[in-house]
Formats: sequence, C-alpha cells, structure tokens
Amino acid sequence: MPIKTIYFGGGTPSLMSPDQLYSVLNNLHQYFDFSSLVEFTLEANPETVESVKFNEYHGLGINRLSLGAQSFNDTTLNILGRVHTAKKTYEAFEIVRKQGFNNISVDLMFGLPGESYSENMRSLLETINLLPEHISYYALTIERKTQFYKKRNQLTLPSDNTSALEYTRGINALKKGGFTQYEISNFAKAGFESKHNLTYWHGLPYLGFGLGAAGFFGRKRWKNVSNLQLYFTKIENKKLPISSVEHLKGQRQKGEYIMTNLRLLKGVNKNGYYARFGVFPSQDFQKEINYLKEEHLLIENPLFLKLTKKGLLFANQAMQMFI
Repeated sequence: MPIKTIYFGGGTPSLMSPDQLYSVLNNLHQYFDFSSLVEFTLEANPETVESVKFNEYHGLGINRLSLGAQSFNDTTLNILGRVHTAKKTYEAFEIVRKQGFNNISVDLMFGLPGESYSENMRSLLETINLLPEHISYYALTIERKTQFYKKRNQLTLPSDNTSALEYTRGINALKKGGFTQYEISNFAKAGFESKHNLTYWHGLPYLGFGLGAAGFFGRKRWKNVSNLQLYFTKIENKKLPISSVEHLKGQRQKGEYIMTNLRLLKGVNKNGYYARFGVFPSQDFQKEINYLKEEHLLIENPLFLKLTKKGLLFANQAMQMFI
C-alpha cells in the first residue's frame, strides 16, 4: 500500500533513540510503499531536542517537526506541568534549524490558567518571531482522567470573553506575521499546511498504530487498546490490538464528513459531498443549515458551506448539530 504521510505523535516520540525509530521504519517498509511519501512528521518536546539525535532523525527521512512550546511564560509552563522553559524552546528551535529541518510547526495554547491576555499575546509574538513555517494556536482542553483535571478547581482560568479575545486578536497577529489560517487552530506559510492533518479533515483513510491509536478506512473507524500488556497479548495471539470498532453509515457518516470539513476555513465543498454521497448537503441537513445561517454562524454559497468569523468562536456547537 502506498502512503503519502507519516505522523509520529502522542506522548513524546522524540524520546525514541534513532535506532528505535529505524527499527520501526524498517518494519513498516516491509508492508508499505514509501515512494510517494511527501511528509514525515515527528512531535517533539523542547527538552528532548539534542543535535546528534535530531541529525540522525533527519537522516532517517523525517522532514517535518512539531515542537510543543505551549507557552513562552515560565510560570504558565510550570502550572501546566511542563518540564521545559521558554529558553529551552528557543535553544531547541535553533538546534533543529541547524540540523536541516525547514518545515517546523510550533504548538501554542491560549485560555491558559493564570495567564493574562497580554502575556498570551507576548507568547504568540515570540512564536511568530521564531519564523516557523507553521503554527498551531489552540485553546487549552482539560481532559478527564488526567492529573491536570484533578486539580482543575485550583486553577484560575481566564473568562470566555478573554479566551475569545486571545483567539480573535491572535488570528490578526498571525495574519500580520505572514501566516494564513487554513483550519480553526492551524496557520501556515504558503505550501506548509499539514498534509497529514488535512487527511483527517477531508475524511480520507488513515491507519493508526500503537496504544490508543485510531484508524479510519471505508466506513469503519477503530481504536486500539490503551493497555500495554493487553496490546502485546493480542498481537502474540495473532489478533489485531483493537478495543472498539464503529461502522459509520447513513446520516452519521454524512454528518461527520460535514463536521470535519467545517474545521477548514474553506469549509465543505458541496460538489465533493455530492461525489461521495450522491446528494447535496442541503438535501440531508436543510434544517440545521438554515438555523446556523440565521444565527450568523454559517455562510452558504454555490460551492461551499463554511463557518463565519462568529462561527469559528462557536465551532463545537455548530458542528455538533450535524452529528
């Protein structure tokens, strides 16, 4: 099977030694055709960046890095439980540039506990001034069953209005910095949009390997088990290490297609929807579309359905209407 993108994410894959990464890739080469590979991303935390190791990563074919800065405020980083400092992020970025990486994405969050609007804007400007090719600028999400979730009541989170201001002013700052917004939380210099993540948002197939990874093919979506022992037990018994499978069909399949495509600034291509399902979105979701248009959350033109500027602020609520 030919593949176009690889993404090593989740946890901290930059803790792998180059030999470990080589071993994984050597196995993948037995089953997949790498001749069409155009993008190979590795997520990296700043504290794991070392010159020799990342030089070897580059030699193994990794051509894109996603650097998890999250903030350039050391107090905020400490609250988030991050072990790196702002200084380490600067150093890490300089190292990977010197090792030949010319496609670097930096992750930054807004709506952070104990951080003011002005502090968040300073972090964003610091990120822009690093001159990466891509920036992910997204809101903090406190996930259940995490250590961070357990201490959520002790955190001083900014108001919704402050978070909205950070997002909208952030979009303007990124535009002035030469970045084009192509997805709700993602901004890129021309030609540096994440090809791998566009696969998700366009509803195309992908294969997930490893603990808790998800895959999607045809109408089937599955998730792997999250327990290490169970994962290997299943493999040793010649079973796929899958914990759950969902068969998408009917309105659910169509609604999810609209939901993922609405994350894109271009929105849902009506002709693309018709090519996949044989009908236009208005034939399946006229009531939902009309309501969102009345609320000024959605724009409809002859070719696309897309969120308005207001719709971007209420994207989750808007997209949930379709599923």
